[in-house]
Amino acid sequence: MSGAVLRRAEVLGGGEGSGGLRVRLTQGPLAGETFFACAYPEFGPEPQVGEVVLVNALGVEMGLGTGGVVFLVPGRSTGEAERNRDHFVKLPYTPLQFACEPAEGAGEDPEPLRGVPTVVLPLHSHLAPACCAARDLGARRVVFVCQEGGALALGFSRTVGRLKALGLLACSVSSGACFGGDIEAPNVYAALEAAARFESGADLVVVGIGPGVVGTATRYGHGGMSVASALNAAAALGGEPVLAPRLSGADGRKRHRGVSHHTLTALRATPVGCRVAVPESGRELVARTELPARHRAVPAAGAGGLQERFGVTFTSMGRGYTEDPVFFDAAAAAVRVALGGAGGEE
Repeated sequence: MSGAVLRRAEVLGGGEGSGGLRVRLTQGPLAGETFFACAYPEFGPEPQVGEVVLVNALGVEMGLGTGGVVFLVPGRSTGEAERNRDHFVKLPYTPLQFACEPAEGAGEDPEPLRGVPTVVLPLHSHLAPACCAARDLGARRVVFVCQEGGALALGFSRTVGRLKALGLLACSVSSGACFGGDIEAPNVYAALEAAARFESGADLVVVGIGPGVVGTATRYGHGGMSVASALNAAAALGGEPVLAPRLSGADGRKRHRGVSHHTLTALRATPVGCRVAVPESGRELVARTELPARHRAVPAAGAGGLQERFGVTFTSMGRGYTEDPVFFDAAAAAVRVALGGAGGEE
Protein backbone atom coordinates (compact mmCIF):
# COMPACT_ATOMS: atom_id res chain seq x y z
CA MET A 1 0.00 0.00 0.00
CA SER A 2 1.37 3.42 -0.91
CA GLY A 3 -0.06 6.91 -1.07
CA ALA A 4 -3.08 8.36 0.67
CA VAL A 5 -6.15 6.20 1.28
CA LEU A 6 -9.17 8.43 0.70
CA ARG A 7 -12.66 7.06 1.31
CA ARG A 8 -16.14 8.54 1.24
CA ALA A 9 -18.02 8.51 4.52
CA GLU A 10 -21.32 9.71 5.93
CA VAL A 11 -21.38 11.95 9.01
CA LEU A 12 -23.50 10.26 11.69
CA GLY A 13 -23.10 12.55 14.68
CA GLY A 14 -21.35 15.54 16.11
CA GLY A 15 -20.37 18.36 13.82
CA GLU A 16 -20.39 22.12 14.21
CA GLY A 17 -17.78 22.21 16.96
CA SER A 18 -19.17 19.42 19.10
CA GLY A 19 -15.81 17.64 19.23
CA GLY A 20 -17.52 14.27 18.69
CA LEU A 21 -17.59 13.78 14.93
CA ARG A 22 -18.57 10.20 13.98
CA VAL A 23 -18.62 8.86 10.45
CA ARG A 24 -19.52 5.60 8.70
CA LEU A 25 -17.28 4.57 5.83
CA THR A 26 -19.11 3.89 2.58
CA GLN A 27 -16.05 2.80 0.56
CA GLY A 28 -13.11 0.45 0.95
CA PRO A 29 -12.54 -2.77 2.91
CA LEU A 30 -13.98 -1.23 6.09
CA ALA A 31 -17.16 0.05 4.45
CA GLY A 32 -20.05 0.04 6.91
CA GLU A 33 -17.84 0.46 9.97
CA THR A 34 -18.06 3.54 12.18
CA PHE A 35 -15.08 5.60 13.33
CA PHE A 36 -14.31 8.82 15.12
CA ALA A 37 -13.11 11.43 12.62
CA CYS A 38 -10.59 14.14 13.47
CA ALA A 39 -11.57 17.47 11.96
CA TYR A 40 -8.89 20.05 12.71
CA PRO A 41 -10.18 23.63 12.95
CA GLU A 42 -7.14 24.94 11.08
CA PHE A 43 -8.57 23.38 7.90
CA GLY A 44 -12.12 24.71 8.11
CA PRO A 45 -15.49 24.13 9.80
CA GLU A 46 -16.80 20.70 10.73
CA PRO A 47 -19.49 19.18 8.48
CA GLN A 48 -23.05 18.63 9.62
CA VAL A 49 -24.86 15.35 10.24
CA GLY A 50 -25.86 13.67 7.01
CA GLU A 51 -23.14 15.19 4.87
CA VAL A 52 -20.98 12.92 2.72
CA VAL A 53 -17.33 13.71 3.29
CA LEU A 54 -13.91 12.46 2.24
CA VAL A 55 -11.66 10.98 4.91
CA ASN A 56 -8.14 9.63 5.01
CA ALA A 57 -8.50 6.07 6.32
CA LEU A 58 -4.88 4.97 5.95
CA GLY A 59 -4.29 4.44 9.68
CA VAL A 60 -7.33 2.27 10.35
CA GLU A 61 -6.80 0.18 7.22
CA MET A 62 -3.14 -0.38 8.14
CA GLY A 63 -4.07 -1.12 11.74
CA LEU A 64 -1.77 1.54 13.20
CA GLY A 65 -1.77 1.50 16.97
CA THR A 66 -2.44 5.13 17.84
CA GLY A 67 -5.98 6.41 17.80
CA GLY A 68 -7.94 4.14 15.49
CA VAL A 69 -9.43 7.20 13.84
CA VAL A 70 -9.89 8.64 10.36
CA PHE A 71 -9.10 12.21 9.33
CA LEU A 72 -11.44 14.59 7.56
CA VAL A 73 -10.09 15.86 4.25
CA PRO A 74 -10.81 19.59 3.95
CA GLY A 75 -13.39 20.38 1.30
CA ARG A 76 -15.37 23.38 2.57
CA SER A 77 -14.52 27.01 1.91
CA THR A 78 -13.56 29.17 4.90
CA GLY A 79 -13.88 32.46 2.99
CA GLU A 80 -11.04 34.75 1.98
CA ALA A 81 -7.46 33.74 2.57
CA GLU A 82 -6.10 34.77 5.95
CA ARG A 83 -3.23 37.20 5.68
CA ASN A 84 -0.38 37.99 8.00
CA ARG A 85 2.55 40.36 7.74
CA ASP A 86 5.11 37.59 8.22
CA HIS A 87 3.90 35.40 5.35
CA PHE A 88 4.18 32.49 7.77
CA VAL A 89 2.37 29.29 6.85
CA LYS A 90 2.32 25.76 8.22
CA LEU A 91 2.50 22.69 5.94
CA PRO A 92 3.85 25.00 3.19
CA TYR A 93 3.47 24.13 -0.49
CA THR A 94 1.06 21.29 0.21
CA PRO A 95 -2.71 21.26 -0.42
CA LEU A 96 -3.18 21.84 3.32
CA GLN A 97 -1.01 24.96 3.76
CA PHE A 98 -2.60 27.57 6.01
CA ALA A 99 -1.56 30.95 7.38
CA CYS A 100 -0.85 31.48 11.07
CA GLU A 101 0.79 34.00 13.35
CA PRO A 102 4.36 33.11 14.33
CA ALA A 103 5.97 33.40 17.73
CA GLU A 104 7.08 36.88 18.70
CA GLY A 105 10.31 38.14 17.21
CA ALA A 106 13.62 37.12 18.69
CA GLY A 107 14.94 38.96 21.70
CA GLU A 108 18.48 40.26 22.00
CA ASP A 109 19.69 37.33 24.09
CA PRO A 110 21.54 34.81 21.88
CA GLU A 111 21.20 32.17 24.62
CA PRO A 112 17.56 32.40 25.75
CA LEU A 113 17.65 28.96 27.42
CA ARG A 114 20.51 29.79 29.76
CA GLY A 115 19.26 29.09 33.26
CA VAL A 116 15.94 27.69 32.02
CA PRO A 117 15.40 24.03 33.08
CA THR A 118 14.86 21.98 29.92
CA VAL A 119 13.85 18.34 29.58
CA VAL A 120 13.76 16.27 26.38
CA LEU A 121 11.23 13.43 26.18
CA PRO A 122 11.39 10.52 23.70
CA LEU A 123 7.63 9.76 23.51
CA HIS A 124 4.38 11.66 24.01
CA SER A 125 3.33 9.27 26.77
CA HIS A 126 6.16 10.70 28.88
CA LEU A 127 4.51 14.13 28.96
CA ALA A 128 1.97 13.38 31.70
CA PRO A 129 4.45 12.04 34.29
CA ALA A 130 6.83 14.89 33.43
CA CYS A 131 4.18 17.54 34.07
CA CYS A 132 3.06 15.85 37.29
CA ALA A 133 6.65 15.72 38.56
CA ALA A 134 7.08 19.39 37.68
CA ARG A 135 4.07 20.39 39.76
CA ASP A 136 5.24 18.11 42.56
CA LEU A 137 8.37 20.28 42.70
CA GLY A 138 6.42 23.54 42.50
CA ALA A 139 6.83 24.41 38.81
CA ARG A 140 3.70 26.12 37.45
CA ARG A 141 4.75 27.67 34.13
CA VAL A 142 5.47 24.44 32.23
CA VAL A 143 5.70 24.84 28.45
CA PHE A 144 5.59 21.92 26.02
CA VAL A 145 7.42 22.21 22.69
CA CYS A 146 6.11 19.68 20.17
CA GLN A 147 8.34 18.72 17.27
CA GLU A 148 8.17 16.27 14.38
CA GLY A 149 8.45 12.54 15.03
CA GLY A 150 4.85 11.66 15.89
CA ALA A 151 1.47 13.24 15.18
CA LEU A 152 1.89 16.70 13.68
CA ALA A 153 -1.42 18.06 14.97
CA LEU A 154 -1.48 18.94 18.67
CA GLY A 155 -5.25 18.74 18.45
CA PHE A 156 -4.84 14.96 18.24
CA SER A 157 -3.39 14.84 21.75
CA ARG A 158 -5.91 14.17 24.50
CA THR A 159 -3.02 14.36 26.97
CA VAL A 160 -2.28 18.02 26.23
CA GLY A 161 -5.93 18.96 26.69
CA ARG A 162 -6.19 17.03 29.95
CA LEU A 163 -2.99 18.50 31.40
CA LYS A 164 -4.03 22.04 30.51
CA ALA A 165 -7.48 21.51 32.04
CA LEU A 166 -5.82 20.40 35.28
CA GLY A 167 -3.46 23.35 35.26
CA LEU A 168 -0.40 21.11 34.93
CA LEU A 169 0.59 22.51 31.53
CA ALA A 170 0.58 26.25 30.90
CA CYS A 171 1.34 26.51 27.18
CA SER A 172 2.12 24.47 24.06
CA VAL A 173 4.38 25.48 21.16
CA SER A 174 4.13 23.66 17.84
CA SER A 175 7.45 23.54 16.01
CA GLY A 176 8.20 23.09 12.33
CA ALA A 177 5.55 21.00 10.57
CA CYS A 178 3.62 20.54 13.82
CA PHE A 179 0.59 22.80 14.25
CA GLY A 180 -2.23 23.62 16.62
CA GLY A 181 -0.24 24.83 19.64
CA ASP A 182 -0.90 28.01 21.58
CA ILE A 183 2.19 29.40 19.83
CA GLU A 184 3.39 28.49 16.32
CA ALA A 185 7.09 28.42 15.45
CA PRO A 186 8.92 27.62 12.19
CA ASN A 187 11.57 25.39 13.79
CA VAL A 188 12.68 23.95 17.11
CA TYR A 189 15.11 26.83 17.81
CA ALA A 190 12.39 29.47 17.52
CA ALA A 191 10.04 27.22 19.49
CA LEU A 192 12.50 26.83 22.37
CA GLU A 193 13.10 30.57 22.47
CA ALA A 194 9.35 31.27 22.55
CA ALA A 195 8.90 28.67 25.30
CA ALA A 196 11.68 30.15 27.44
CA ARG A 197 10.15 33.63 27.15
CA PHE A 198 6.60 32.53 28.04
CA GLU A 199 5.02 35.13 30.34
CA SER A 200 7.67 36.16 32.87
CA GLY A 201 9.81 33.14 32.06
CA ALA A 202 9.06 29.43 31.94
CA ASP A 203 9.67 27.38 35.07
CA LEU A 204 10.32 24.36 32.86
CA VAL A 205 10.50 23.72 29.12
CA VAL A 206 9.64 20.19 28.01
CA VAL A 207 10.42 19.12 24.43
CA GLY A 208 8.91 16.04 22.81
CA ILE A 209 6.82 14.66 19.97
CA GLY A 210 3.10 14.23 19.43
CA PRO A 211 1.18 10.98 19.96
CA GLY A 212 2.46 7.96 18.10
CA VAL A 213 5.96 7.67 16.71
CA VAL A 214 7.30 7.23 13.21
CA GLY A 215 9.17 3.93 12.96
CA THR A 216 10.72 1.83 10.19
CA ALA A 217 12.66 -0.66 12.38
CA THR A 218 15.91 0.82 11.06
CA ARG A 219 18.71 2.54 12.95
CA TYR A 220 17.82 6.13 12.04
CA GLY A 221 14.36 5.80 10.52
CA HIS A 222 12.26 6.63 13.56
CA GLY A 223 10.77 9.55 15.46
CA GLY A 224 13.17 8.97 18.33
CA MET A 225 15.81 10.92 16.40
CA SER A 226 13.90 14.07 17.34
CA VAL A 227 15.66 13.70 20.70
CA ALA A 228 19.01 14.50 19.06
CA SER A 229 17.54 17.56 17.33
CA ALA A 230 16.11 18.87 20.60
CA LEU A 231 19.25 18.25 22.65
CA ASN A 232 21.48 19.94 20.07
CA ALA A 233 19.13 22.91 19.69
CA ALA A 234 18.74 23.40 23.44
CA ALA A 235 22.50 23.31 23.97
CA ALA A 236 23.05 25.80 21.14
CA LEU A 237 20.64 28.21 22.84
CA GLY A 238 22.55 28.10 26.12
CA GLY A 239 20.52 25.41 27.85
CA GLU A 240 21.68 22.37 29.78
CA PRO A 241 19.07 19.86 28.66
CA VAL A 242 18.25 16.69 30.55
CA LEU A 243 17.20 13.60 28.61
CA ALA A 244 14.55 11.21 29.81
CA PRO A 245 15.77 7.92 28.28
CA ARG A 246 13.30 5.50 26.79
CA LEU A 247 13.41 2.57 29.21
CA SER A 248 11.23 -0.50 29.57
CA GLY A 249 11.15 -3.67 31.57
CA ALA A 250 8.02 -4.98 29.86
CA ASP A 251 8.20 -4.18 26.14
CA GLY A 252 8.07 -7.40 24.15
CA ARG A 253 10.39 -6.01 21.46
CA LYS A 254 14.05 -6.66 22.22
CA ARG A 255 15.14 -3.37 20.64
CA HIS A 256 13.07 -1.44 23.20
CA ARG A 257 13.75 -3.60 26.27
CA GLY A 258 16.11 -1.97 28.78
CA VAL A 259 17.51 1.17 27.15
CA SER A 260 15.76 1.50 23.79
CA HIS A 261 17.82 1.68 20.64
CA HIS A 262 15.95 4.95 19.97
CA THR A 263 17.73 6.53 22.94
CA LEU A 264 21.15 5.06 22.19
CA THR A 265 21.08 6.12 18.55
CA ALA A 266 19.95 9.65 19.41
CA LEU A 267 22.67 10.02 22.05
CA ARG A 268 25.31 8.96 19.54
CA ALA A 269 23.98 11.66 17.20
CA THR A 270 24.26 14.34 19.90
CA PRO A 271 27.83 15.72 19.91
CA VAL A 272 27.26 17.99 22.92
CA GLY A 273 27.30 16.10 26.20
CA CYS A 274 24.10 16.16 28.24
CA ARG A 275 22.69 14.73 31.45
CA VAL A 276 20.70 11.50 31.18
CA ALA A 277 18.27 10.95 34.03
CA VAL A 278 18.29 7.46 35.54
CA PRO A 279 15.30 6.62 37.73
CA GLU A 280 15.94 4.46 40.77
CA SER A 281 13.84 1.71 39.18
CA GLY A 282 16.06 1.72 36.09
CA ARG A 283 19.57 1.69 37.53
CA GLU A 284 20.22 -1.95 36.68
CA LEU A 285 18.83 -1.55 33.15
CA VAL A 286 21.07 1.42 32.42
CA ALA A 287 24.09 -0.20 34.08
CA ARG A 288 23.94 -2.99 31.48
CA THR A 289 24.24 -0.46 28.66
CA GLU A 290 27.26 1.64 27.74
CA LEU A 291 26.22 5.23 27.07
CA PRO A 292 28.51 7.45 24.96
CA ALA A 293 31.20 8.78 27.31
CA ARG A 294 30.37 12.46 26.73
CA HIS A 295 26.96 12.02 28.36
CA ARG A 296 26.50 11.81 32.13
CA ALA A 297 23.99 9.59 33.94
CA VAL A 298 22.29 11.25 36.93
CA PRO A 299 20.08 9.24 39.34
CA ALA A 300 16.75 10.61 40.53
CA ALA A 301 13.44 9.53 42.01
CA GLY A 302 10.65 8.39 39.71
CA ALA A 303 6.91 8.89 39.30
CA GLY A 304 5.61 6.80 42.19
CA GLY A 305 2.46 8.30 43.72
CA LEU A 306 2.06 11.07 41.13
CA GLN A 307 -0.96 9.53 39.40
CA GLU A 308 -2.94 9.43 42.60
CA ARG A 309 -1.88 12.90 43.70
CA PHE A 310 -2.80 14.69 40.47
CA GLY A 311 -5.57 12.51 39.06
CA VAL A 312 -3.74 11.64 35.84
CA THR A 313 -3.48 8.12 34.42
CA PHE A 314 -0.15 7.17 32.86
CA THR A 315 -0.46 4.87 29.84
CA SER A 316 1.73 3.88 26.90
CA MET A 317 1.01 1.23 24.28
CA GLY A 318 -1.66 -0.31 26.48
CA ARG A 319 0.56 -0.53 29.56
CA GLY A 320 0.05 1.46 32.73
CA TYR A 321 2.37 2.39 35.56
CA THR A 322 2.03 -0.91 37.40
CA GLU A 323 2.94 -2.89 34.25
CA ASP A 324 6.06 -0.89 33.36
CA PRO A 325 6.97 1.66 36.05
CA VAL A 326 10.47 2.37 34.78
CA PHE A 327 9.07 3.71 31.49
CA PHE A 328 7.20 6.52 33.28
CA ASP A 329 9.77 6.93 36.04
CA ALA A 330 12.32 8.07 33.44
CA ALA A 331 10.25 11.14 32.56
CA ALA A 332 9.70 12.13 36.18
CA ALA A 333 13.37 11.57 36.98
CA ALA A 334 14.44 13.90 34.15
CA VAL A 335 12.25 16.67 35.52
CA ARG A 336 13.63 16.17 39.03
CA VAL A 337 17.19 16.45 37.71
CA ALA A 338 16.39 19.57 35.68
CA LEU A 339 14.66 21.29 38.61
CA GLY A 340 17.31 20.33 41.12
CA GLY A 341 15.23 17.79 43.01
CA ALA A 342 17.07 14.70 41.87
CA GLY A 343 16.93 12.85 45.16
CA GLY A 344 20.13 11.03 44.36
CA GLU A 345 23.88 11.58 44.25
CA GLU A 346 25.63 12.19 40.95
